[in-house]
Amino acid sequence: MSTVNTLNNLHLHEVVFSDRHYINKLDELKAFISFLENSPRLPQQNFFMLIRPKGFGISLTNEAIESLLVRDDLLMDHLQSKVGDSLYLDELGTYPVLHLSFLNPKANNLNSFIQVMQDTVQRQIWEHHVKIKGTLVATDLRQQMLMLLREISRINQDKQVVILVDNYDAPLYAIGNIPDENERQQALVLYFDMLNAFRQAGDIVKFCLLAGHVKFALSNNQSEGLPHVVDLSFCDTTATLMGFTVEEIKKYYSEDLARIAPQQGVTAGEYLDTLERCYGGFVFSDSMHKVLCPLSVTRALDNDGALYAYSCDNNYNFVQKAIDEEEPDLNWLIDKDGQDQLFLEEVDIFPQDKQFGSLLLQQGFVTVNKVTFSDRPHSLSWRYRYGLTNVEMRRAFQIITGKSRPELRELPINPRVFEAGEDEYAIVND
Repeated sequence: MSTVNTLNNLHLHEVVFSDRHYINKLDELKAFISFLENSPRLPQQNFFMLIRPKGFGISLTNEAIESLLVRDDLLMDHLQSKVGDSLYLDELGTYPVLHLSFLNPKANNLNSFIQVMQDTVQRQIWEHHVKIKGTLVATDLRQQMLMLLREISRINQDKQVVILVDNYDAPLYAIGNIPDENERQQALVLYFDMLNAFRQAGDIVKFCLLAGHVKFALSNNQSEGLPHVVDLSFCDTTATLMGFTVEEIKKYYSEDLARIAPQQGVTAGEYLDTLERCYGGFVFSDSMHKVLCPLSVTRALDNDGALYAYSCDNNYNFVQKAIDEEEPDLNWLIDKDGQDQLFLEEVDIFPQDKQFGSLLLQQGFVTVNKVTFSDRPHSLSWRYRYGLTNVEMRRAFQIITGKSRPELRELPINPRVFEAGEDEYAIVND
């Protein structure tokens, strides 16, 4: 399967069959699925989380995983003509897939949140042609989901079910917008209870992958939820799975670079360096493998090499609201040695203190730019240094923190003077 992303919210079939900006990630994807399928684990520790900044195609990756596990014939035939023998999938099992997608649920009170969750379950009942017997209590989302999983397994000859959840964090943003605290807590319990059905289903579930943009805790004192989730967001297994490496861009986009660079007044090598400086610098493991944001790179290539802060088109309402409400002091975070591993830390619905560091790291505004490893008698420790990720994310950061006007995103990035003109958009307090 390939990581391709020229527009937001494209589906996998649209992307693959367009045959544009095709970077083959099939081997990495198969290795990742094999890890999810076969990695040694304790009982009921088959739940995984994967967090990425916006623009990395995490929903497309989930669609690709589903397509490989269900052996989507149309897609398989197309890929066979492109990648040949590397499509060999005999080492991967086949499973029915329950694929939930929470894009942007609208809810401003408890009843509307319940309706959104019920609609989500109902869509899956229809999609999998499941008949639920008996009458279910409207608010018992856990029982509805549990019965759905059991029926999907039954109608597929008792096969184990794989669960993929896109934007698992979106319902939590919606819950945070419910003004009444009591209703907010009830909605939280209902959502966690629904997730708990995945665990309660036991051996019916082969594995569950929760994908999103922010790492939230998935249990509390009022609901079990999913207390044991293995976070794969910052590890070698997924370090380059969804990003573009410099080597990949150089290999697959050589013709684009040769065509575009002269239009920007630079050589192909200089333009490649410019892409990295504008859209690269993302690090998702201690090994410091650096990758570029696929959405931003492909947008630049689709627009004759024009360089903009494309990420500013993304919806950063959650982080913007949190920063506006708390006005956190972030001086401790940027370019300071000896930091904790913030990437894997959980964030509350209403972030506080150092959680802002984790939030900005998970959203891609800052990245790891140094790792210090200490091996002492009886102890191992890793310490980190964080900095703004690249030119694009620096601009986005300046806008959300109120240092620059939103119009800054419309200023083209000069491939030779990367800060040119930015001061004209600075917000100056009287």
